[in-house]
Amino acid sequence: MEYILITGVSTGIGHSTAENLINSGYSVFGSVRNKKDADRLQSEFGPNFIPLIFDVTDEKAIELAVKKVKSIVRERGLAALVNNSGIALGGPLQYTPTDVFRKQFEVNLFGVVSVTRLFLSLLGAYKGSKNKGKIVMISSVSGKRSYPFVAPYTASKHALEALSDSLRREMMLYGIDVVIIEPGPIKTPIWDKAPSVEDNPFIGTDYESALRKFYGQMVTKGKMEGLPVDQVGKLITKVIRISNPKTRYVITGRKWFDYILPGILPDRWIDRLFAKFLGIDKEKI
Repeated sequence: MEYILITGVSTGIGHSTAENLINSGYSVFGSVRNKKDADRLQSEFGPNFIPLIFDVTDEKAIELAVKKVKSIVRERGLAALVNNSGIALGGPLQYTPTDVFRKQFEVNLFGVVSVTRLFLSLLGAYKGSKNKGKIVMISSVSGKRSYPFVAPYTASKHALEALSDSLRREMMLYGIDVVIIEPGPIKTPIWDKAPSVEDNPFIGTDYESALRKFYGQMVTKGKMEGLPVDQVGKLITKVIRISNPKTRYVITGRKWFDYILPGILPDRWIDRLFAKFLGIDKEKI
């Protein structure tokens, strides 16, 4: 029996990944932030699911989780770590407090650093280890492509991409691979956490009109047209199972529009497209 650790399994991508891995014969450690979710998932997934209660920003709680995992896996170690926990914060930088950026990075970057660093030895990061685990980072299309009004989230995912590339090259010493998953819009509860377009702190600012258009394009379409979350869970399971995965996987229903085209066109062209669509071209105001 091989063991996998996934952070943030209560809903969304983490939940789907846990389900797919358990159905594929793995035992899964899954992090949640409260006992209610731990009990619910234990009942849902059965004996091959072991809940861990910790917040990725709490290193002391993570250290306790490491001890629990080690007592179960022993010399076998972990076959993989899936860094899935994350939040999405946004708003025009001009009106977004710096603490919002700090909170975003605490979860999406520093939380990943803490979890990864503390579990590395169980993945085989020590001299003489026979275990060669994998680390799967759940990034985003926003980790490579930048959109207005989501600077905190986009910046954190860009940082995660850089961290992952550096870590992958460091982990060559131990044979531990690092693979990045870059989802576009996916049908998960993350869209329900976005502020209402009619009740947010940016009503009445210069960006109100543009934000209404952005909300309709990104949030509404994300809820309605995003890929089923199970497609991501299946992809992560595949990445863990195969011996030679790519370093990055983009998974989105609008790959040409969301990912390929912005990487081909000059930055100024993309700027003008955003300006035209959102009505933020100063020359036409």
